[in-house]
Amino acid sequence: MKQSKTKYCLYIFLFTISINSFLYAQKNISAESKLKTEALSQINEGRFGEAIDLLNKYIAAKPSDPDGYNYRGICFENRGQYYNGVVDYRRAIAINPKHSEAVKNLKRIIDVWYAILKKKIRGHEREIAINPNAAINYLEIGKSYRNMEEWATAEEWYDKYLERDENASADEIIRYTDILAKTRHIKKGEIILKKWLQKYPEDWRLWSKYGYFTMWLGNYKNAENAFNSALKFKPFFQEALDGLDLATRKAYVTQIDPRRDEKEFPIDKYYRILRSNKNDTETRFKLVDELIAAERIEEAYQQLLILKVKNSSDPRFEERWNYVVKFKTETYLQRVAEYKKVWQQNAKDKIAVSKLAEYYQYLEEYDSAYQVLDAYFQTVPEEKDAKLRFQYANTIAWTKDFNRAIEVVDELLIDYPKNTNYQLLRAQLSVWSTQDIPLAKKYLNNVLRLRTDDFDAILAMSSLYLVEQNFDSAQAYLDFASKIDPNNSEVLLNQTNIEFQRMRVEEERRFAILEDGRKKVMSGDCEEAISYYEKYLAESQPNNLILKEFGDVLYCAKQYDKAIEAYDKAIEQGDTYDAYLQKGKVYYSSGDSLNAANIFRKLSSENPNEFEPRMYLGDSYVKLAEYDSADAVYDTLLTWDLDSTQTSLIQQRKDWIPPSGFTGILQSFPASIGFSPSISFYSDNLSFRIKKFGGRLDLGVNSLLTVGVSFFKTYITAAKSSLDSVVLNRMFSEHGIVFVGDNSFTTFKGWIFLRFSDYFSIGAGSGIINMQGFRRGNETEIYGRYERKSRYTFVASYLRSEGALILYSPYLIDLKINSQRLFANQLKFQGDYYINKLWKLSGYFQYINSTDGNEGNDFLFRIGRYVDDELIAGYEYYFSNFKYTGVNSPYYYSPSNFESHSAWAEYSIEKTDYSDISIGGKLGYIPLSQQTTLEGHIKVYYIYSESFQMTGELSYGNTYRITNSYRYFGGSISAYWSL
Repeated sequence: MKQSKTKYCLYIFLFTISINSFLYAQKNISAESKLKTEALSQINEGRFGEAIDLLNKYIAAKPSDPDGYNYRGICFENRGQYYNGVVDYRRAIAINPKHSEAVKNLKRIIDVWYAILKKKIRGHEREIAINPNAAINYLEIGKSYRNMEEWATAEEWYDKYLERDENASADEIIRYTDILAKTRHIKKGEIILKKWLQKYPEDWRLWSKYGYFTMWLGNYKNAENAFNSALKFKPFFQEALDGLDLATRKAYVTQIDPRRDEKEFPIDKYYRILRSNKNDTETRFKLVDELIAAERIEEAYQQLLILKVKNSSDPRFEERWNYVVKFKTETYLQRVAEYKKVWQQNAKDKIAVSKLAEYYQYLEEYDSAYQVLDAYFQTVPEEKDAKLRFQYANTIAWTKDFNRAIEVVDELLIDYPKNTNYQLLRAQLSVWSTQDIPLAKKYLNNVLRLRTDDFDAILAMSSLYLVEQNFDSAQAYLDFASKIDPNNSEVLLNQTNIEFQRMRVEEERRFAILEDGRKKVMSGDCEEAISYYEKYLAESQPNNLILKEFGDVLYCAKQYDKAIEAYDKAIEQGDTYDAYLQKGKVYYSSGDSLNAANIFRKLSSENPNEFEPRMYLGDSYVKLAEYDSADAVYDTLLTWDLDSTQTSLIQQRKDWIPPSGFTGILQSFPASIGFSPSISFYSDNLSFRIKKFGGRLDLGVNSLLTVGVSFFKTYITAAKSSLDSVVLNRMFSEHGIVFVGDNSFTTFKGWIFLRFSDYFSIGAGSGIINMQGFRRGNETEIYGRYERKSRYTFVASYLRSEGALILYSPYLIDLKINSQRLFANQLKFQGDYYINKLWKLSGYFQYINSTDGNEGNDFLFRIGRYVDDELIAGYEYYFSNFKYTGVNSPYYYSPSNFESHSAWAEYSIEKTDYSDISIGGKLGYIPLSQQTTLEGHIKVYYIYSESFQMTGELSYGNTYRITNSYRYFGGSISAYWSL
């Protein structure tokens, strides 16, 4: 019966323990699950930064749970931080190789990331094809292959990079040597590190890497010196500390305890073992048992907290944990009751006050402990007991009232200024409250000078450097703390904080760049803002919103091609409507109405209820002269429920549509009026002078057709005394012409212009040219022009006119051949082509024939590179060749196989939306005559208003013709006034 009763009591005891264990486990599970659940909620809402913060805490609490790393990997992946995502997925798989979701996620992120990296590689390869000397492209390709873990290929590209950049940063050399370690090219890495240490002799990371490479080559003495050099610049640098242990063979030496024969108590023995091997779980369990047996319950509790990190599911842990917690609770509650009774009887009993507060603290009832101590010091404000005051300060700190705690500690330090325990607490309070940081650093240095392995001081110093955002020093001190107590929860929390703060500061730095760019945009300086956006995009993984925003900035700066590229990237990442709409606006603004119409038509179809794309579709139809289509779109919009502003916009656009059909043309004629006056002059050292003035009147029929008339008066003169008498005598003997050297021409032409688009137009003019004292002739001019601004321009033209006005010769002023004036035909093709906005190709080919049977051609080719936005310089080749030369063609310049080679340059003095002023010139060599050629000019373009603009040019040249020097000076000024 007694045995049965004992058995029954045992069952009740075990049941009670099980219930307590279950409830405690549920409490822990609930807290951890709450973090996990909240993180998943943030992920579902797309707030990945907040989710990462929560998952950092969850991983610190449950580092063995692969789900934490998997979910954090998902966050990193969605933020475009693919490297971090890959690392976390691999951590999850390392913990649980059968974690199917992590395996699937890892495969997906690698597929996506590697595709991006390969695309990046192709882009840089294209840049290399354009400019093979730009080192940055080789570096970026090497980094991409490194991220894909294609080590051998990465090494090849890094080699090419270093061939082109002798000033590579220490960071790149460290990455390069990591690759060399993977490819096992150890000797090569040692040579590279030795070379770059001469450039960066104070970089502790390079010294540490050099130590490992020399050690792997078997040179332990050099390795030891290298590690010591690293530690001289960066004490506590863990990588160097570990390397130094390996180099000096300390990692393999077992120290013999000289006191092994002395008697050693079990608790001391186990503490000693754990100091040398903090991961010895079995010894820690033995220490807990001994501490429980000695009723050192608080110490046992602290040891169990360490075991809890990795052994919470171990039955041995659960048994001891439940016992200690129960013992603590029961014993401490009993002690609280005892001392509370004494305290209530005598509130000034210091021992009762101190003990009651202490046991409240053991029970983690800090508010109660504070109330007891605060009541005492309110009653006995003159109390000088340092121990009690120190306890009071600690208790206040636990309640998070750091400023009050600082006041108490400062009073202690007045009385005991050299007490390092007080200095340590004061420094911790400063770090926790982020105030008086220099004072905190001073106190922590004092403590560490006397107690070099003080865990709390080292941890506080790590936190202090984290406050200062000195992450390398913070990490170095945390590594030192981790060596002392690697399982301490504060170490794990601080590690998470360092990683988070690093990431946050970097994000803030990049965001500050973006904000500076936005301020430039807000102030209207879009051009200046571009460099800030480019820097931000180069350092971050932008989302579609930022790419679209960058496109808006480029659009504002009128860099239309780059804006379209930015919108295309945004569209690739999923911003299909806003970016596509802005892309259509860019096409519209840049004059590409056809592409604009296609985009707005597509958007209107996909988003039938959106106002903007339909309005811009109508506007595009107007630019394309499809007025019926535009009117139909506007009529449709007017049937919608629009606000007053939108209705006014549409009605205004309808009013702007010109009437269609013949009746519409008559009603609206002229659709536009333009007048273009001009004056020009030319003179040379042969006394040949040309002065020309006049103008053209244009009347617009519609957006496609314009008609016009032009009238010009031209005076040409030359002095007989400055001309070749042999040629003048021949003119008289062969043609009976007495040279006068003074004539004038009157030209009147009708014009037709067709403007097919903003890029392509043609024009033709024909009329009469009257010459004083001669029969009148016909003049014809035709041209076609295709232009994409800042990309290319092509012009073809034909001119038939008086020979003196094409061949520019004084002898043609009075010349008649068989009673006929000499006429000439000129056919010319010219163009400009820009390559990546760095290079410019330009030139022309000109064919001329004349009624005397002569014919010839001129060819000019230029290539130039932009040194900066204002200056372009390059090479020019010129060639001219005619059928008749010398005595066969004495009356005008008709060279044979003439060529020259020149260096040319143009500089933009001022370029705004309203003006463009530039100067330019060339200096060259003529091989045939072994003479030089020189030319200089200045050009001015000015827009006074939308309806009035002016252009002007002056030029001077000095060249060599056959056997004589030839100099000329010319200029022109013209204007265009439209109504």
